[in-house]
Amino acid sequence: MNLAQKARPRESGSAYVTVVVFASILMITTASLIQLASARFNTSYNRWNWNESYFHAENVIQWAGQQIADVAVGNSTDTALGKYSVANGNISLTYLSSGLTGASAFSNAWLTIENDPSGTVNLFRVTASAMVGKKVRTVQAQIRKGAPSYVFDYEYFLNNWGWWWGSTITGQGDNRANWDFDFRFNPTVNGSVVANGNIEQNGVPVDPLSGTVPFVGLASTDPSAYVHSGSPRLLMPNLQDFSYYQQKATAAGSTLYVGTNLLVSAYRTNATTPGLYLVGTPANPIKINGPVVIPGDVVIKGTITGVGTLYVGGSLYIAGDLTYGNSPDFSTPPGTMTAVNQAAWVQNNLSNSKDLIAFAVRESVFGGAPNSSAWKSAVYDPSGYGLSHVGDESQLGQDGIAGTPDDSIAFTHADGTSSAWYDADGDGVVDHAYSYINDIQMNASRAANISGYPTTSGTPDDFNTLSSNNMNRIDGVIYCNHAVGMRAANPNLVWNGTVVCRDEAIIFSSTAKFVYDPRIHSRYTGNPNQFVDLGLPTASGATIESLIEIAPVSGWITSSVAVK
Repeated sequence: MNLAQKARPRESGSAYVTVVVFASILMITTASLIQLASARFNTSYNRWNWNESYFHAENVIQWAGQQIADVAVGNSTDTALGKYSVANGNISLTYLSSGLTGASAFSNAWLTIENDPSGTVNLFRVTASAMVGKKVRTVQAQIRKGAPSYVFDYEYFLNNWGWWWGSTITGQGDNRANWDFDFRFNPTVNGSVVANGNIEQNGVPVDPLSGTVPFVGLASTDPSAYVHSGSPRLLMPNLQDFSYYQQKATAAGSTLYVGTNLLVSAYRTNATTPGLYLVGTPANPIKINGPVVIPGDVVIKGTITGVGTLYVGGSLYIAGDLTYGNSPDFSTPPGTMTAVNQAAWVQNNLSNSKDLIAFAVRESVFGGAPNSSAWKSAVYDPSGYGLSHVGDESQLGQDGIAGTPDDSIAFTHADGTSSAWYDADGDGVVDHAYSYINDIQMNASRAANISGYPTTSGTPDDFNTLSSNNMNRIDGVIYCNHAVGMRAANPNLVWNGTVVCRDEAIIFSSTAKFVYDPRIHSRYTGNPNQFVDLGLPTASGATIESLIEIAPVSGWITSSVAVK
């Protein structure tokens, strides 16, 4: 029997209506989902464009920094000044230029490089905008040409192994090493301690977070805040090429006097005697105004005055006390003041034109009488720290730390040798341990290349008669690519300024006090009214000192500089 169920007419109509209702609901739901998906897609796309436009503008700022770095010396007529755009074809970022073909939503980027409104030389205001789709974002940066390296933010900076051995050492400021930093006998540290490697006590690493540190003073009160190990290395300036500093000296009209006698305008050009012998007195001080370049060795002692940096192509011999003629008041160490009081101290000494002298030395700095046996036995010979046992780069590991493996891949260096090593001073030459005869001793042939060096019957005088270990005062900023070796035999050494070098053997008597001069700290470069342009060594051609986002600007900002 075949059975078939047939709907009654009313039941058939009811089923049709149900299908129509469900179909309508499904269509509405589907349309809503499509609309929602489209809205979310557009939102995501707009967010993508919003983010992309910022990244493009930021990249254009970086490109501008390179243009500023490539010019010789920044000034009001700098060749980097102007208005640029991708559409005009003068922003050479290939990935942005290709975006104009329609392959992406990128539309254009605009850039304005102008002198900073403060009028400070070497300071630029850079504004960049980028458009992606319909989204525009604009960023503005303050970029300084030739900003001093951050190594000058410390009273004591070692590009190698830092060591403070002695309860009678006091540091009034921050300290840093690009390797380990070793302490013995509880010196006083009134500032921070930063090391790329370990903080050590007598060669044994200590954990600053344990609360027990091998020194006393401010740094010991809160080690978690003041003491840091495993920090990144700071890049040391390289002084192999003085051309930038010569250009800067020429642009500044820099001078070097002794009393009323002008010795150098900008830089010394005498190839026969490239060095200088300088002795200052209170009545006839050594006067340094701006950066001055001396290509050879320099012997110096006595009274100095002015604001500037003396660049030395050889080594600097500090033959006795070196003191400011118009010194700031360091009796209350500015490095330990509150931020407000320290800023006031800086401003007061700028307003009163107090002395601030730096020495930037390509080779080494030797204080005292390095030709004497007393100096040699104290500074050069000791096995634990003497200069005879440090300075060798040929055995440094890949990380620059002696005794650790390197990558074992040899390569050719600037001096023609080949080895696997770490270039600690960045000069491209494999340096070895310091040689007393070749690198330190003031012999007759070295003295003959120094203009003004005292002679008797045409023969250079014995350096022991011109220098003395009986010293205990240094005023100024000392920087060198290699070693600072000093014998300060007079009790109670005081150093007002900072010391920055690769290797150090400063041997003192009784006590030693380092007092930081914050006028050279990078924090003041953000305020053009407080920045002191000494012409200090730089580690990069240009530095972005501030970066902010401002209201979107479609096109160039209003400026007087020309469109390129």
